[in-house]
Amino acid sequence: MPELPTGCEITALTMAVNYYGYEADKVTMAAQYLPTASANLHYGSDGLLYGSDLNEYFVGDPTTELGYICGTGAIVTAADSYLAEAGSELRAEDITGTEPEQLYQLVSENVPVVVWITIGMADRQAAQGWYTEQGEYVDWSMNDHGAVLIGYSEDTVTIADPISGFMEYDKEQFEDVYESCGRQSVVLR
Repeated sequence: MPELPTGCEITALTMAVNYYGYEADKVTMAAQYLPTASANLHYGSDGLLYGSDLNEYFVGDPTTELGYICGTGAIVTAADSYLAEAGSELRAEDITGTEPEQLYQLVSENVPVVVWITIGMADRQAAQGWYTEQGEYVDWSMNDHGAVLIGYSEDTVTIADPISGFMEYDKEQFEDVYESCGRQSVVLR
């Protein structure tokens, strides 16, 4: 806030990029590297709702409150474009589906993990969604959120949160929320 009211995912990526010694700016990352698309919502002849692919694009405008969300594909694209331009050998890796224990292993190896969770680690609200032109169903929730997993203990996780800063949450609640958000995660290697 205030520049990217719906840009938590690109801000989380920016935090991860900066961890590796780069001086990325969240607004520049959003404006120059994040692939965006309008929602383009419409009903097909089959009666189903269709729209842009939330996984591959940030749908809407992250500089406004009218933005939706983006998935791992958009973040990987943004990261790889930035890192290549910076001359880095690092590249983003979509590790969606990774078990929480494997995330903790990465963190123990000093690898921050961009994770899709919810604001305040609350239970995920009811999801809404549509089909992409390729027939894949994509969904989002009003409290979906992107952040960075940076630490853990036996009972807690530490999250670098684009809204709240460094936060500690109950580990079991984190695991439940991470699961409800599709175990979406990205690392830089």
